[in-house]
Amino acid sequence: MLSFTKRRHFQTAKWTEAPVTDASGNPGRGWYRIYEYRFEDASWEEPVRYEGESLALVLFNIGAFREADLSESALSRMDLQLQCIERLGFDLILRICYDTEGKGMVREPSLFSQVKKHVLQLSPLLLSHAEHIFVFQGLLVGNWGEMHGSKFLFPDKVRELAKTFLEATGAQIPLAVRKPSQYRMAFAKGEERPRIGFFNDGMLGSQTHLGTFAAMPQENAPWQEPWSMEEECKFMEPHLLEVPYGGEVVSGPEKLSPEQTIEELRMLHVSYLNSMHDRQLLDLWKETPYQDGSLYEYISERLGYRFLVREVKVTCKKELRISVKIENDGFGMLYDEAFVEISAKREGAEKTTLGALEGSLKGLRGGESRILTGSFELSGNELSGSGLSGSELSALEAGRPEKEASPKGLQLFARIIRKRDHKTLYFSQASEDGALLLGSLR
Repeated sequence: MLSFTKRRHFQTAKWTEAPVTDASGNPGRGWYRIYEYRFEDASWEEPVRYEGESLALVLFNIGAFREADLSESALSRMDLQLQCIERLGFDLILRICYDTEGKGMVREPSLFSQVKKHVLQLSPLLLSHAEHIFVFQGLLVGNWGEMHGSKFLFPDKVRELAKTFLEATGAQIPLAVRKPSQYRMAFAKGEERPRIGFFNDGMLGSQTHLGTFAAMPQENAPWQEPWSMEEECKFMEPHLLEVPYGGEVVSGPEKLSPEQTIEELRMLHVSYLNSMHDRQLLDLWKETPYQDGSLYEYISERLGYRFLVREVKVTCKKELRISVKIENDGFGMLYDEAFVEISAKREGAEKTTLGALEGSLKGLRGGESRILTGSFELSGNELSGSGLSGSELSALEAGRPEKEASPKGLQLFARIIRKRDHKTLYFSQASEDGALLLGSLR
């Protein structure tokens, strides 16, 4: 595509789709593994960050305190362990529970008041690490903290526990419960929707995702009961704009085709999956050819967001005006504010930042596109600093033949930057250290 103004024109680059190649992977999406910590003894292993994983599920087993308040030493140890993992650059999936052996009834506190007390004790710790918490899973109770197999999962208890968590954390921590029906236990129909999402550790394990959904649509289904997957996806949609969805996939009795697998993951807007479970299913994905690679590779690239530039328009009069159309080809979306920074470069010179396009990529759903625009002064220091000499800049302004300017013109680049920590979010197109060439102004 060429955009002409006088004798100047912009030549769009030719983009090649490619997986993200930086060693750590894009933040806030993708594969994770579990880092479990207990408090029966003082020993613990140093966490290790594996290539391509930017998420870590930190699981604190507090079963040792089932009949007592959390000690100051335990809270301090949690704090130090979280700091250690954060220094590796992880975003945290955090789960705190009493049981990691499927014995929730036995290992959780006898009294509900003790569970509430633990939530209140944990809230200052959670708030001090809020910037790094991608999602907090569960409300402490149940087998593996998954909110099943517990004596406290009646509507009144779920409601009280959710209310305690939200009030203690000021609703600043993104919370996920195991099932949509559990959310409906906690909040009445028509009640103001808090910042609560869902996680699913039975994904693909059966038609109902191991009881997450009902098998069939139900006319006039009770509010607090499970609904069909299609009905639940409609119910979850507004919640998934605020809290990421993910968990574990499980081998089921029926083998899904690649297309069926992708359809379900896309319908659920899946952002993150356990890289170690279920190994049988994950190995099957790795062995299944799909498009130019394997099904596993296709899914890996599309967990969460996957940004691609689809169109660029540039006009150049007294100012440089840029319009960039960006598509999200992922299953999920970006939950942090992120801006697109534009830089310019002439051959042989360093890149110079021009500024940011207006708008953000936060909340752009999978399969949708967004156009971001920006204007930059041509005569400013930014463009002069990009390597254009005074005579070349004059030639560009006057519209004289491009042979008087740089032989290859002025190259324009785009980089996505997460606002809260200025991490680069890589396009899924071949780029130069995350800066994608948009094209050249000649």
